[in-house]
Amino acid sequence: MASVYGGSDNWEAIVKGGQSKLQEAIKCGGLSVVKSRVIISILNQVHEKYGKYSLDHLHTTSTEDAMTELISFQGVGPKTASCVLLFCLQREDFAVDTHVYRITGLLGWRPQKANREETYAHLNVRVPDEDKYGLHILLVGHGKKCDECKAGGRNVGKCELRKAFRKEKTEKGALKEEADEEVEDVKTEEMDEED
Repeated sequence: MASVYGGSDNWEAIVKGGQSKLQEAIKCGGLSVVKSRVIISILNQVHEKYGKYSLDHLHTTSTEDAMTELISFQGVGPKTASCVLLFCLQREDFAVDTHVYRITGLLGWRPQKANREETYAHLNVRVPDEDKYGLHILLVGHGKKCDECKAGGRNVGKCELRKAFRKEKTEKGALKEEADEEVEDVKTEEMDEED
């Protein structure tokens, strides 16, 4: 976008150039047909609402108010809004994209049947603020690179992340079994004493 428009935030030039020009400029990022249509639409919505192509006022609003305003724009959902909060407004928010959703499911970090929005709500309150940015970056990077964790990947036992969490689950399971056995032994002893 910088080379095509003289800057990736030259909003007037982007709108004037139209959707097909923008689509061509961003095609390397994937989903350029949808993204270009949504970007042009959001720019038009912002200009209609504020008379300019700027949401700079969001820097001084609360995170909740910024999220509410962002998702009020047609074409912006919680994931996109969360990414804006995290990357543009530098707020502690845990964006859940396709990689984060898939990997947190594989690791058992989210409710099994949770959709992306429910996963966002679940993880955003559980991931410590100071870890949200870094963990998001790590999970996205891992989801793009790991042959087992990327979309359509198969678990063949080589992913170190999966191995580490499988080992932890096994150890916790063994500890739980031991605790259950101890409880059962105590119950048996109590029953013997009653007899």
